Amino acid sequence: MKEDIKVLRQLFALYAKNNRSTIVFCVLANLFTGVKSYLPVMMLGVLVDELLDGAAFADLIRTLAIWLAVIFVVNTVANILRQQFDARMENILERQNLDMNEAGMAMDYELLENAQVQEKKRRQEQVVSRWGGIYWMLIWPFDDILQGLFGLITVLCVVVPLFVRIAGSSMAGFGLLSVGLIAFLLACVWKMYRWGIRTNEQTKKDDDALAGLSRSRDYFLQSVLSGTESGKDLRIFAQEDLVEEGVCGNEEAIGKCWRAMEKDRLVMRAKRESVSAFDTGCIYLYTALCAWAGLISIGSVVRCAGSVLQCVQDINLLMIGIGAFKNAAGFGRDYLDYMNVKNPLYKGSLPVEKRRDDRFLVEFAHVSFKYPGSETYVLRDLNLSLDIGERCAIVGRNGSGKTTFIKLLCRLYDVTEGIIKLNGIDIRKYDYEDYLRLFSVVFQDYRIFSLKAGENIAAGEDVDEERAWDALTRVGLKERFEELPQGLDTFVGKEFDESGVNFSGGERQKMAIARAIYKAGAFVIMDEPTAALDPVSECQVYAGFDKMVGRKTAFYISHRLASCRFCQDILVFDNGNVVQRGSHEELVVQEGLYRELWEAQAQYYTV
Repeated sequence: MKEDIKVLRQLFALYAKNNRSTIVFCVLANLFTGVKSYLPVMMLGVLVDELLDGAAFADLIRTLAIWLAVIFVVNTVANILRQQFDARMENILERQNLDMNEAGMAMDYELLENAQVQEKKRRQEQVVSRWGGIYWMLIWPFDDILQGLFGLITVLCVVVPLFVRIAGSSMAGFGLLSVGLIAFLLACVWKMYRWGIRTNEQTKKDDDALAGLSRSRDYFLQSVLSGTESGKDLRIFAQEDLVEEGVCGNEEAIGKCWRAMEKDRLVMRAKRESVSAFDTGCIYLYTALCAWAGLISIGSVVRCAGSVLQCVQDINLLMIGIGAFKNAAGFGRDYLDYMNVKNPLYKGSLPVEKRRDDRFLVEFAHVSFKYPGSETYVLRDLNLSLDIGERCAIVGRNGSGKTTFIKLLCRLYDVTEGIIKLNGIDIRKYDYEDYLRLFSVVFQDYRIFSLKAGENIAAGEDVDEERAWDALTRVGLKERFEELPQGLDTFVGKEFDESGVNFSGGERQKMAIARAIYKAGAFVIMDEPTAALDPVSECQVYAGFDKMVGRKTAFYISHRLASCRFCQDILVFDNGNVVQRGSHEELVVQEGLYRELWEAQAQYYTV
């Protein structure tokens, strides 16, 4: 219980950070709602008593007018507050998505590739589809608890004096009957609360099962069938049955699970309604006996019966809210685990030296690395010093450590052993954001967004058009964009604008290179930057490579060794280390891996 309270407090703190007004309006709305529920009952009881006491018609009208005015004012205020609360609740899912996106953007890259962290995120997506999000699961029972609590306080002010009068009467047995009725009603409420707890526990288990089934189904729906990319493979390899089973098979299992959950809810609803009906009968019988014995007036019968029934409903609502809170705490742990994930990278504070010549000395000293959760080293005792200001090609077989080398240099991961230095200083001691500004990278799995071309190149809304056109000129896209009516304002794709252009894969890759040039980092890193280009475009990129990167240090990863000939320095990776180093002319005449790879590729270029 203490752990649940701790989780709920943390969830409220996260939500209230940007949504304090929602909680305030929730409290105020339920305060007035709790009062207004009893006003009609109270009014009817007073009018019945005055009528039986022989009050004049004018007095009855005056009493009615006063009560109606009070009810009108309270209802109006309650409705206004409720509207304000509901309006703020409309954005509750967007608030959660925004908070999760902010948390994801603040995470180190290492965590984005962590399966456990991503599993926590997928579980929250399941909570969204099932419950509307963790914030909704938090505020909804909070709303119920407040409504029940304020209503209970109000009704006690009405019911307690009546019960005290009845219990203190000289009529034998009515005091014991009153105590027995209260005990019975509380026992019924407690029983329904326990039913609710068991139902919530079963729901949590069902949601866990649904999460796995939904992920499998959604993979086929979103990754396989949502776009046109997989359409060719599906038809050529006749994979329709495979995909249909992935969708329909999982959908059938999901439907079975949902039907079982719906059956449980129907059974629970039937239990609650049966107990509620029995409670109602007992309350009316009790008040009728009290009126028959002359212990309360006819008007008090109305007030007592109506108030006790409302009291039971409020207590029941209170218990349902508490049970739902417990359910929210269970799901909330996963949410807090995701939101509170600690970034593993150490973030230093030293500013990076600003050099006009962009000349930096990079050293790898006894660097070894294995990915988190793995016992296999990807890099082993790597030692090298990089020639700054030159063109460096990185080649080797798949899995030899080339891309990992770049990830370490960019501090997407930190080394497992050893040290990487920039100008003689451990790169971990530099301010992280300042250090990242040194790098302009085109990754193999680059992403061009469906935004304006200028925003893609500038990586933001503020576009320096002169720099953007210069970058497009260097990659050979200037003429293409000059032909477009909207130029840099042309949307990539048609997701946001029908006038957008579906650029080819090669054009998108050139835009990614242009983005790297626009950033003007001291290091330009390109991982297979011409994989999507045709031979002519590839040749143009190589021919203009020096112009593209200027005096900056450039790292170039490629499987096409012919494209590495313009680089002064070539690093040959194998089994997590550099096994050869030199120029193309030096390496091609040496016995070793580079010559082996070169000859394997060169035979396909000869006739």
